[in-house]
Amino acid sequence: MENAGSGSDLRVETTSSYSLNDIVEFGRETAVTFGVFDGIHLGHQAVINTLLERAAPDNLLSVLVGFYPHPLAFLAPDRCPPILTPLSKRVEILQQFGIDEIVMLSFDAQIASMSPESFVECVLLEKCRARHVVVGYACQFGKNRAGNAERLVELSQEYAFDVSIVPPTEVDGTPVHSTRIREALAQGDLKRSSQLLGRPYSLIGTVVHGDGRGRKIGFPTANIETQNQVYPPNGVYAIRAKLEERWLDGVLNIGMRPTFNGVNIQVEGHFFNFNEIIYGKPVEIFFVEKIRSERKFRSPEFLIQQIQRDIAAATEILASSVSS
Repeated sequence: MENAGSGSDLRVETTSSYSLNDIVEFGRETAVTFGVFDGIHLGHQAVINTLLERAAPDNLLSVLVGFYPHPLAFLAPDRCPPILTPLSKRVEILQQFGIDEIVMLSFDAQIASMSPESFVECVLLEKCRARHVVVGYACQFGKNRAGNAERLVELSQEYAFDVSIVPPTEVDGTPVHSTRIREALAQGDLKRSSQLLGRPYSLIGTVVHGDGRGRKIGFPTANIETQNQVYPPNGVYAIRAKLEERWLDGVLNIGMRPTFNGVNIQVEGHFFNFNEIIYGKPVEIFFVEKIRSERKFRSPEFLIQQIQRDIAAATEILASSVSS
């Protein structure tokens, strides 16, 4: 969020990204980093911490320029990966670091067409007044990804700004990056994804109307409409949910509901000791542990019996996770 006296009229909104023309020149020189920052994982956190360290000695504004949506959503939508963190969650996490200015830029034709030199001139120097630029070792920028960390160093000598290149953050000898986290989630490895993120993975969504089948069989569920986020494998999970300022324990089913011949993947949560109408409310789902894979039951009666066992298992798992 904007700090008083920073000189920028741009304030971060949790649901919007901005064009380059929306940015008003900052009131003083900055230390700046840029990138997609999907997941804000351990590697991203190392870049952000370095940014803050470089800004402090010379009283520079710390500025993070994030691109949303993912550049591939504009350049090659068919190859764009599902996201780890929607915009609202991304901003929420970034604000916790104490960065002076967070600017979420829409990756559009203007940004996509810039050469590395133009990006440095227009974005980093003209708009951000960068005196120091911090990037990860694998950064890419400019049209056709023509710019990288080495090219940035070359340009810094031409344009007179400093550069810090942050080395990879490794877990088990392998660099942390968003693709590795997506792969862990796709394999159902919640422990590994949490390790790489530095926090439990969560789904962000809105409660929407379903067909009411859960309530009819005695287990009211919240149908959750999510953005294009990565899902762990279909199945039933013990979860904790944040509904506004309240925390709820429950079970979550991800899948097609084969017992009822479903054809589309749905996300449905049953919250313990909870029976309020919450349509339209935002909810965040934190995965604690997978209970079982999805399967088809011979009848709704057999499904009801299994749900009872799932609830008992989730209750035990969640109680254990608190005590540990």
